[in-house]
Amino acid sequence: MFVHGCFWHRHAGCGDTTIPKTRTRWWLKKFKGNVSRDRVAQSLLRKLGWSVIVVWECETNTAGRMKMLRVELAQRLRQH
Repeated sequence: MFVHGCFWHRHAGCGDTTIPKTRTRWWLKKFKGNVSRDRVAQSLLRKLGWSVIVVWECETNTAGRMKMLRVELAQRLRQH
């Protein structure tokens, strides 16, 4: 399971996914690299037979999302 910070890993549609006003070009390159590394890492793990779950930072503040995550994890553990 990955818990991604919305700012660093670019959670689409999230209000925390802002772009700093200074050094914008540098930041965009940094964010693009982060997202690319995330995709590669998740792809490699799936090829090795792992299940990948991404939880976004903004979702950790909601009790409903955390309950859904517990249920999903329990289901996956039963499958293996």
